[in-house]
Amino acid sequence: MTNGKILHRLLYLAVPILGSQTLLMLYNLTDMFWLGRLGSKEVAATGAVGLYLWMSVAFMLLCSVGASIGVSQAFGANDMNKAKSYTHTSLFLCLVFGLLYTTIMLLFRYQLISFFNFKEEDVEKFAEDYLAIVSVTITLTYLSATMGAVFTASGNSRTPFLCNLVGTSLNMVLDPIFIFPLRLGVLGAAYATIIGQIVAFTMFIVFFKINKKRPFEKIKLFTVPKWNDIVWIIRKTLPIGAESFLFTFLVMATTRREAFFGADAIALSRIGSQIESLTWLVGGAFGTALVSFIGQNYGAKKWNRISETFKIASLVMFFYGAFVTFVLAVLGKYLFGWFLPDPVLIERSVLYLRIIAICQIPMCLEAVSSNSFRGLGNTLPPAIINTICNILRVPFVYILSMEIFGFGLTGIWVGITISACLKSIWSYTWYLITERKRINHAIYM
Repeated sequence: MTNGKILHRLLYLAVPILGSQTLLMLYNLTDMFWLGRLGSKEVAATGAVGLYLWMSVAFMLLCSVGASIGVSQAFGANDMNKAKSYTHTSLFLCLVFGLLYTTIMLLFRYQLISFFNFKEEDVEKFAEDYLAIVSVTITLTYLSATMGAVFTASGNSRTPFLCNLVGTSLNMVLDPIFIFPLRLGVLGAAYATIIGQIVAFTMFIVFFKINKKRPFEKIKLFTVPKWNDIVWIIRKTLPIGAESFLFTFLVMATTRREAFFGADAIALSRIGSQIESLTWLVGGAFGTALVSFIGQNYGAKKWNRISETFKIASLVMFFYGAFVTFVLAVLGKYLFGWFLPDPVLIERSVLYLRIIAICQIPMCLEAVSSNSFRGLGNTLPPAIINTICNILRVPFVYILSMEIFGFGLTGIWVGITISACLKSIWSYTWYLITERKRINHAIYM
């Protein structure tokens, strides 16, 4: 990744990651699609649990992003021993954080679901049962994501795509079978999900050990890590994990506000957010490629190549954001109808999708700037920006949805859009200023 045409190399790395992220989106969309045939209550229940699974990503990022930054920079510097050491440490942290989070989810699932204060008792029961099952494989998900990050950091993003493809395909096949013929409903969706995750994890283990394109010729996956590497990874990734955790918690706070308007409101926003994931999942995938790409060039000290990469990535993501904006604003209600064929909710979704369409281009550019910072090992700026803007989201949502303004549920969507645009513009501007300072410093040196 330190030589050759930038766009070609970047896309070669990013496209399989885009495929993997699309598969992740399909995991969620498959559940939404089939459960939508049962009703909005089932969608609302799994959507609420999805927020706790999303919160678990905060701890997963400590491992996977730490592996991505450390391994990519070590590869760029041609230091294989250091790359192995970061891999060992990241996998060890996966086991610790994964088992801890699973234990909390299982022991306190009733209290966690009661946070949303559902008006419908059956929605709460669906959510509790679903959470109890899907929590079992959280540790395996952490390990799979981190091994995938190590593959990608070494320049091989195709193997993680293959593992995720098999796992997602299995989930898509089993979902309708478990939900309808076996009449398991919400539990069927949960069982299909964990089976797919177990199969994907098994493939990652096998490929890590025997695949010709594995990152290392020989490595023991689970060994005692070095304390210095633990400190290094935590120091680099703690801002990212803290920001992700806070963001999910604040989304849960806005979801609690949505619950005030009923299960239909939650189902509408959860399906809408899955459609919107065309942006944040794909943007995140491109960002993952940027972390590895810029990380290797940072290790090789190729500063001009880093600057050119940022410009090219910005251009690509700008046009992609414009495409998603069109999809949400013009075609969004047809996509919504696939997952919840309720004519009333389909019509209500039009306004929601058009409001969130406004921030899609800024969000795509924010993915470029934030992950460029992370590739350089500078994780603090995006964490600061995201934390402040995400905190502001809650008062925006509550104030604009108050009866005095007359917006109601629409005020929630407007508040989310305002905070997203603010975060994106701030992040991209900060990176441009930082880059300009670095260039001026290089000139005067």
